[in-house]
Formats: sequence, structure tokens, C-alpha cells
Amino acid sequence: MIRRFNYTKRQRIEKQNIDIEIDEAGEEASASSFSAVLDLKDMDLPPDAQIVIEAKRERSSRRFDWGTIASPQAPQDSSLTDMPPNPRFRVMVVAADGSGRLLALANDIAPRREGGADSLLWLEEKDLGQEVWRLDFGENDSPTMQVNKNITDISKTVLQDQAFRALVVPEALRSILTRALIIDECDPDDDDGQWNEWLDFIRKFHDDEIPGTSDDRDMVARAKWIDEAVEAFAQQRFHASDQYSTTRGQ
Repeated sequence: MIRRFNYTKRQRIEKQNIDIEIDEAGEEASASSFSAVLDLKDMDLPPDAQIVIEAKRERSSRRFDWGTIASPQAPQDSSLTDMPPNPRFRVMVVAADGSGRLLALANDIAPRREGGADSLLWLEEKDLGQEVWRLDFGENDSPTMQVNKNITDISKTVLQDQAFRALVVPEALRSILTRALIIDECDPDDDDGQWNEWLDFIRKFHDDEIPGTSDDRDMVARAKWIDEAVEAFAQQRFHASDQYSTTRGQ
């Protein structure tokens, strides 16, 4: 049965209070699984409220009951069977009265890979025909950089070859910002928005205010802002210290 949640008057769960880690499938496992550590103790939530974690990618999603506020409990099975690679997560706290009332929410959580750091853009090797790489946005999902699995050491090249990265990464970033700011017309002030992490990332390089969305002139202004942001990123990332990372391999 599909459960429906009422989102009225919900609290926001801060993303820094959530740590979700992907455990890649080993030789004895048929699918990746995940673990989660949640710090909700300082939130004013009923002890019996139920915690639900949802993994989502493209049209696939799975929900996992994670105990209650008073007693968080991981399920016996947290495998991501039949899920496409690189899912995102959301954490929901639901009233225990059966109303489906959503008490608290954290959206679009990027997981960590086992032994790795947080990442915004993940690599996925795939047969791309004659293409070397492309961005996959799924359906309202965060982007994945797909690279052609038929090219020897392609993931290693993307991650380690500085000349290749200088050509590819700025254009990937330009496409992502165009999707966020012009196609999706996202609100840059929405802390829970799908593109919030990407905008926070680019503000490290270019902190000029992002133009609004009230008319076509604003879209032109946004396009100019994107060009300036990508230029600032490229100048600092590829002509200075390599202190930030946007891509990691699987």
C-alpha cells in the first residue's frame, strides 16, 4: 500500500544531522545497502513519532521504517535492490496517529560511499556509443556523470587527469547550473531545494547574488551569472590549489 504524507507545518531536519553511507555490494551481496546515523535529539518531536527513510532515483524509490524518535532502529534489510545507481535520500518523521502527518523532513540527502567523503556528482560507467561522457539528470534527480565504459581507464582519467578535467568539469558545471537556474527556475533562497547544495558549492567561488525569476530579462541575467560562476570556478580550481571536489568514482 502506498502511504501518503501530509506536509503541513513540518519542521526542517538539518542535513548536518544526517549521515547516510552507501555500502557497495560485495561478492556475496546482490545489491548495495546503506546505513544511517540520525541526530534528532534536539528537535521537539513526539517520542513515538515514526522515522522513515526513502531512497529515490529516477522512477525507483524504496521506503524503510527506521524506528521511532525515542528508539531509532535500522531495519534488518536496507538493501537497495532494483534501484539505479547513485540514489538520493530523504528522512521523514511521521505522526504515530495514522494520519500520515509529516512532522519533520530533510530532502535530497547525498550519501557517502563506504570509506569516502560526501559527493555532489558521482560517476557511472555506461555504454555511451561514441560519446565519452554525458550528464544524466534522471527525473528530477541530482545529476550523475556517465562515462563510456568502453574507454580504458575512463573513470581514472576523469578523476585524475587534470587536463581532461579542465575541459570537462566546467562544462558539466555549466549544464548543471543551467538546469537548476534556467530550466527548473529554482529559488536560490530555498534551503530545502533540490539544487541548494550545488548553489552552496558554487558560492565558494562566486558569491554574487543570483538574479530572480520574474521575467525573461532575469533569465538573461541568470545566464550571465552562470557564465561568470563557471569562469570563477575554472580560474580557482584549475589555476590554483585543487581544494574542492565535485566528482568521485563509485
